[in-house]
Amino acid sequence: MRIPDQNLWTGELLDLPLFFDWDPIVEDIRLSYSDPTDDDWDHGLLWVRHGLDRAGKFRWKAINTPRTRVMMREHLCMVCSRSCQRPDGRYWWLFVNDPDIAPDGTSITNLPPTCGACIPESLATCPRLAERSRVASVAGTSPYAATVDLYEPGPGDSLPVPAVKVCHEVNVLLDKGSEWLRYALGKQPWLMLHDLRDEPLVLAEQQEAQP
Repeated sequence: MRIPDQNLWTGELLDLPLFFDWDPIVEDIRLSYSDPTDDDWDHGLLWVRHGLDRAGKFRWKAINTPRTRVMMREHLCMVCSRSCQRPDGRYWWLFVNDPDIAPDGTSITNLPPTCGACIPESLATCPRLAERSRVASVAGTSPYAATVDLYEPGPGDSLPVPAVKVCHEVNVLLDKGSEWLRYALGKQPWLMLHDLRDEPLVLAEQQEAQP
């Protein structure tokens, strides 16, 4: 069974202390690394950093957050990192179960898409998909939420001060006005799925077979 590109490898784990420091953009304190870069931030949220060299041993139940962010933003396959866009402009998606539903009834997911070439292979080799799966397509996506750890400022008389983790893996909306974002470390993005449609598996196989 192929190891999906989305998976995290042990050598990609980074031990990076977190701090609260003054941020002139939000005019308040905010969670940060000691050496923040532009790529650490997205939608007003600080995201987990991982290496990208696939060193060490793979971890089936852990994701590489930077790779996952790119996959979901650019609609790249979670298995092979190729584009999941079809000739008709829609995007393939493969679900273990039905997508989650937002309060307004819109389908949402924290899984990157799977391209048409990898869907048959995934169905044939993944034990979870053998029990239940749903092949679908979407017209597009938009950022919705993130699974995060929440922190609060630790002791200290002057900034920056160490960050103390107070809550593990909760979901927060990517609302620019949300105060939670300043205290959160993003681990996994959630997308809103537009015009979700079920698709026959044979369509994925036929389209990938076309030159």
